[in-house]
Amino acid sequence: MVEFSFQFSVIRIKMTGNHKIIFFSSLSIVMLFFSCTAPIDINTRDSEPMLVVYGCLTNEFKTQYVRLTLSSPYFYNADNPVISDAKVRVTASNGREYLFTHDTKGFYVSQRRFAVVPGITYHLTVEVDLKKDGTTACYEAETVTLPEVPVDSITMTSLNLMGFQHYSLNLFMQEPAESENYYLFNFIINDTISNSKISDFIISDDLMLNGEYLNGISLKYFNDAAEFEERGNDWDIFLMSPGDRVRLHILNIEKGYYYFIRDCISEKYGENPFFGGPPSNIYTNLSNGATGYFTSYCIQEKEAVAPEPSNQK
Repeated sequence: MVEFSFQFSVIRIKMTGNHKIIFFSSLSIVMLFFSCTAPIDINTRDSEPMLVVYGCLTNEFKTQYVRLTLSSPYFYNADNPVISDAKVRVTASNGREYLFTHDTKGFYVSQRRFAVVPGITYHLTVEVDLKKDGTTACYEAETVTLPEVPVDSITMTSLNLMGFQHYSLNLFMQEPAESENYYLFNFIINDTISNSKISDFIISDDLMLNGEYLNGISLKYFNDAAEFEERGNDWDIFLMSPGDRVRLHILNIEKGYYYFIRDCISEKYGENPFFGGPPSNIYTNLSNGATGYFTSYCIQEKEAVAPEPSNQK
């Protein structure tokens, strides 16, 4: 008979000069009543900084942007260093070219306003001397703008779950059967509060929904603001009150961008601590060792208003 037991070692961090050695929590499986533990030394010397690119071109006629920063050490507590001296341009398969100049905090903005067009390929080129040794390196990425997937409407409904008041954001749309689709949903509450951080993005593939009509499928539950005023809101959650106006952006995104967002969320919240795999590199479409993502998409917007609370128990 085989017996399994779990044993954890203590987390200890030893500082030696610029090196940080971690004796980390290890999960050991003990078989046949034998067990042994030993600290594992991991040398976390800083690697060479790499270029981090994040750019999202949209079908809104506006000044578009691409942001450039440098990666930072694992235990670095400040914002990533920004890059302000790069050459950035975007060329489109329809012959258009757009030059970007540095504005502030690593944001490069297009010298003229433009909107992306479905079916057009956009190619990003970044030239920069990262090491400041007189050698310029070139980094590239490419994106194809996908068309909108028509959405009928969205609604907000009030419901009571386990004695607590909630609001549900519901979607009505026909999911196309002829294509593989990946979706990103961003909401804005009263023009001020939104899930603008990648870790708060709502994403979905159509693996289980391909070709189906989404008849009020719930995308997000919001907590009632009045209840949290009574109990105190110390949680990082989104609250809602009757009459709040919600705008939902529905984006038909590339598979690669879906993978990028998925990996970013996984890096923040982690895998299952017992059976999950180790962290992996975040998906990217950048060349030459850079990381991040460059994408384009069409924004489709629908609006709804939060109703009065439900009295249903």
